[in-house]
Amino acid sequence: MAKTAKTTKTAGAVGAGWFGSVRPLVPVVCVGLMIGAAAYGLERLKHHVCRTTDFRPPIRLALVDPPEWVVSEKWEPRILASIPVPGPDEWIDPNLARRVAEQLEASGWVREVHRVTRQMDGTIAIKCDCRRPIAMVLTPKGYVPIDREAVRLPELYTSVSASSGWLRIVGVESPVPKVSEPFEGEDARAAVRLASLLFEQGDAFTFGISAIDVINFRGRRDKRACHVKLWTPDGTEIKWGSAIGEEVEENTPAEKLAQIAVMLKEGGPQAQVDVSVYPTRTIVPADLAVDSSAGRTRRTSR
Repeated sequence: MAKTAKTTKTAGAVGAGWFGSVRPLVPVVCVGLMIGAAAYGLERLKHHVCRTTDFRPPIRLALVDPPEWVVSEKWEPRILASIPVPGPDEWIDPNLARRVAEQLEASGWVREVHRVTRQMDGTIAIKCDCRRPIAMVLTPKGYVPIDREAVRLPELYTSVSASSGWLRIVGVESPVPKVSEPFEGEDARAAVRLASLLFEQGDAFTFGISAIDVINFRGRRDKRACHVKLWTPDGTEIKWGSAIGEEVEENTPAEKLAQIAVMLKEGGPQAQVDVSVYPTRTIVPADLAVDSSAGRTRRTSR
């Protein structure tokens, strides 16, 4: 009997010790449970209010944390204008968020919609990856904006002036895709690749170069003439040469950009500039050497 009493006393001491060790955590656990319960209750209340037939707030669309260029270039209103704003009666539609996401993805302005949520003030908040316009492609019906992936974006412009700050692409003969689909023609792809390269150089090139001309792409009009040209707002013609990756006995794209940068910095009207040839303009036949970094073949020059 004494042994049993001793065992019971020992077990009680162990239990008291365990409770003493976890006792400081009890308030923390209680607070956590209260916060979780409050969040759950608020979410349930939100869904209840949203489903109440008498709650029909005016709805507005808004982008969540848009990139800097969307704000500075004032693209948000135009992106959101590409989809219809739901009416107040649609607030209680359980498929409203999904429908807004599908409409925005189909608009052509976004690459991917990550999240669409309804807020109590009637705001439909949209988290997505937007497509940035980098140039305007001239088509039979007017100019259409495109992004780095050659995807056609919404909107159509009857004219875009040389001094607008937009890089125009002219001379494209490949088919014009539908909105949200990419240009597939090789002339358009080559022009967009060059446009993306120029766009990366900053404002000096954005405002210094007004157009990329691919009307003679791969010499389809004149085998002896320049394949790709650039134009400045003041009308200077810059002979770029072949499309990027198709150069033979030409300067590299980096060398061409360096020459153009100097020309734009110095300013002054010039009738024509040729950046496609080597600075010496003298090509001496030699053994072919493969330039792996440029992915092409060129001859040694002096």
